[in-house]
Amino acid sequence: MKQSLLKKTISTLLSLLLLAGLFALPFPAAAADALDLRVTPFGSESTEIKAWYNADAECYDLFLPSGADRTALTVHFTGGETLTANETELHDGDVTDVFAAETVNVTLDENSYTVRCFASENLPSLYIQTESGSLDYINADKSHKEKGTLTTVENGEVGLDGAKLKQIKGRGNTTWTFPKKPYNIKFDKSTGLLGMPKAKKWSLIANHEDLALMRNALAYHLADALGLPYTSEFRFADLYVNGEYLGNYMVTESVEVGQNRVEIHDLAADNESANPDAALDKLPTGNTPAPEGNTYLNPKGSRKWVEIPNDPEDISGGYLLEMEYGYRYPEERSGFVTESGQCVVVKAPEDASASEVGYIADHYTAAEEALRSATGTNALGRSYETYFDLSSFAAMYLLNELSMEVDAGYSSTYFFKEQGSELLVCAPAWDYDGAFARTDGIRGNVALNDPGAWYVNQQAYFPGWMCEFTVPTVFNLAYRQPSFRAAVRSLWAEFLENDGFETVLADVQTLQQTLSASAVMNAVRWSLLTGASAEEKLQSYQAQVQVIDAFVRARKRALDRGFAATAALLYYDGNGAPGGWVNEGRILSVGESVAVKGPNDTEAPLALPEGADSFLAWNTAPDGSGDTYLPGAQFTLTQEMTVLYAQWHAKPPEEPSSEEPSEPVTEPTTEPTTEPTTSPQPEPPAGGNNARRSVWQIILDFFLSIRDFFIRMFQH
Repeated sequence: MKQSLLKKTISTLLSLLLLAGLFALPFPAAAADALDLRVTPFGSESTEIKAWYNADAECYDLFLPSGADRTALTVHFTGGETLTANETELHDGDVTDVFAAETVNVTLDENSYTVRCFASENLPSLYIQTESGSLDYINADKSHKEKGTLTTVENGEVGLDGAKLKQIKGRGNTTWTFPKKPYNIKFDKSTGLLGMPKAKKWSLIANHEDLALMRNALAYHLADALGLPYTSEFRFADLYVNGEYLGNYMVTESVEVGQNRVEIHDLAADNESANPDAALDKLPTGNTPAPEGNTYLNPKGSRKWVEIPNDPEDISGGYLLEMEYGYRYPEERSGFVTESGQCVVVKAPEDASASEVGYIADHYTAAEEALRSATGTNALGRSYETYFDLSSFAAMYLLNELSMEVDAGYSSTYFFKEQGSELLVCAPAWDYDGAFARTDGIRGNVALNDPGAWYVNQQAYFPGWMCEFTVPTVFNLAYRQPSFRAAVRSLWAEFLENDGFETVLADVQTLQQTLSASAVMNAVRWSLLTGASAEEKLQSYQAQVQVIDAFVRARKRALDRGFAATAALLYYDGNGAPGGWVNEGRILSVGESVAVKGPNDTEAPLALPEGADSFLAWNTAPDGSGDTYLPGAQFTLTQEMTVLYAQWHAKPPEEPSSEEPSEPVTEPTTEPTTEPTTSPQPEPPAGGNNARRSVWQIILDFFLSIRDFFIRMFQH
C-alpha cells in the first residue's frame, strides 16, 4: 500500500512538473506571414529542402547540403506568381544562383523576408519522407512507428532514391527527451547505407548534448585501435525529414545479433523455429516473485522471462547482455538481477524463455561471484578468467577509463556469449556522447571533467528506487583483481608503443575539419553554442573541440601515473554492509598519505550489517586484527592495493539467550595506530547508518533531478 501510494505521488508530481516545464519552454513562434520557400539541389524531388523559420533570429534559414551547386538551385514557392530575391524576379521552378549569397532579401506577395543561407561540407546527406508527411506522430511517443522512404546523396550524387523504409521510430532513453531526437530506421530488406555493409536496421544518433559532435566517433575509433570486436561502423550525415533540416546525425550500425553486426549464433531464430505458430513478442512474461518484505523495485536474485512454450535443443548461446540502470530495467522483457543487485538485460534473444534466462543468469552469477572474491575464484573453485574474456574486458575498461564515459558499467555496457563457449566477451562499445569531459557533473563523488581522477574503477550505483545501498560496477570489481590490472597496464603500454595517443589527438583534429561546417548549421538549427553569426558559431565549436583535446592530453598524463608500477589503490570495504561503497577517487602512488574517509562520504551511506547499531572505525583486516583508522586520520599507502574494512559495533542483546550466538559482528581488536586529524568524525544519519532515505527526500531528489534536466536541456 505504501509503495503504491509513493508511486502515485511521484507520478502526479512528475506530471505537474513536466506540465509546468512545458509552459516555460521557449517554443519557436510561427512567422506572422509564413514563407513557403523550397529548393531542390540534386534534381530528385526527394531532396527538396524547406526554408526554416528561426524564431530566435526572426528570419528564415536555408540549410544546404554538401555538394549542392549553389549557382544552380531549382526554386519552388507558393503564395504568389513571382518571388523577388535580391532584386532577381523568379517563377516557381526556375533555376537560380541567388542563394549563393549568405543573405537573401525575399519579397513575395508584398511581404518581405530575410533568408540566411548556410552550406555543409564533407558529408553525405539523408532525406526521409514519412508516410504522413509529418514527424508529429513519431515524436509523440518513442514506440510510435511509421513507414517512409529514404534517399541518400554522397559527393553530390544521388545514391538510394526513395528506398522503402518499413519503419522509422524514436530511440534512446535520456536522449529521446531532448529537442533534437534520435531515431531508428528499418528497411524492408537488408540494404547497404553510405558504404556500410548491408543490414535492415540502422540508428540515427543525434549527439544533442555533445556540442563537439565527435565523442561517439572518437570512442569507436579508439575501440577499434584497442581491438574490441564488432564496434559499430558509422558515417556522419546531414539529415532532412520531410524537407526540414534536422541537423548533423551519426548514422550507425545498431547493436544486435546478426550478419555484419554481433556475429554470434542467433538464439532468437532458434526460438522462432521451435515455436512456429507463436508470435514471441506477443507472449506474456513471467518473473520470480519478490521476497517477502522486499521494498526494492528490482529484488536481488530475481529473474524475468517470456512464457515461450518450447525451448530449442541448445540454449547455451548466443546471448547479448547489457548492464542497465535499475529504473530502466522494468521496461525490458527478459533479464535478471544478480545477488549483488546488478540489473542485466538479455538484449538477445529479447524474448528469452525461463530456461534461457535461468541458464545465462546462473552463468553470469557464478562469474560475478568469482569477480567479487578476494582470490578471484568462486565457490566452485573457478577463476573469473574462465568466465570473462580478459583481453576484451581489459580493453573495454581502458576505453571507458580513458574517456571517463559517464555510463560505464551503469548502462550501455555489453557482454556476449557464443553458443558452446564459456566466455563472456565485453563488446561491442556503444554510446559515448557522455565521455571526454562533456559535462562537469558529479558521479560517485568524482567530477566527470577531472582528468586527474580515477573514475571507472571506483564506481557504484543505486540499483533502483527506494534503495539505500549501491552496487559496485563490473569494472569496479574487476580492477581489484591483480591479473586484470596487469592486463590493463600491458594494454596501455602497447597502446602507447603503437602511437595510439598521437592517433587520438590527430583524430580530434581530423573530425573537427570534417564536421565544422555541418556543426555550424546544426548549432543554428538547435540554438546551440554561443554567438549569432556563422563565424561566431564556428569559433564556439572550435572551443568545444579544444575541451576534448585538452582533456585527452591531461588524461594521458594521469593514466601514465595510474598504470605505473608505483601506483597505489585504496578501497573501502563495507565488511558485511548490505551494499554501499566509499571510493577514494584520486589517482595515488606508493608513499602518498591520504585522509581516511568516513562511512557517509559517498552517494549512499554504508548501511548497517544485521546485528550492528553503529560504525566504529576502519581496519586493515576484516576481523579487526590489523591497524585501525578513524575517519580523518592520515593513512600512508605502502603497496599497490590496500583495502580498509569497516568495523561495526554490535547491538546489545535484547534478552539473555541460552542459544549459541551467531558469528559476531567485527569490532577492532587493536587501538587506532594513527591519531585522527582535527576533522570530526561524521555523524551517522538520523536513525543510524541504516536509515532509509525518507519518501519526501526521494521526492525532493526526484524534483531536483528533473529541474537539472531542464536546465541542461536549455542552457545552450
